[in-house]
Amino acid sequence: MTAPASTCPTAETWQIAAEIDWRSWDSEIVAYNGRTGDTHHFADFAAWLFTRLARQPADAAALAAAATQAVELRSGELPRVTVDRTLALFCQFDLLDRIAV
Repeated sequence: MTAPASTCPTAETWQIAAEIDWRSWDSEIVAYNGRTGDTHHFADFAAWLFTRLARQPADAAALAAAATQAVELRSGELPRVTVDRTLALFCQFDLLDRIAV
């Protein structure tokens, strides 16, 4: 899989947008994007990251630090690389809102 184009400044603080309706089952997320009409399915790390951002805004550094403590990445990538790639995907799908801090 190729990484999505980086459309999400990782130094920013992000949260899941209010227009996103989502449900979680067995560590998987199904999210309906009210902005675009698209539905997305996330599993594993993407589901973990989505849930974190739905509960509390965070930046990439904080998410990578939390991932280091909570998640074992099967890809072998560093947590920060995986966080950045997943945030870029979420931005590409228009799932996030930038939070002013």
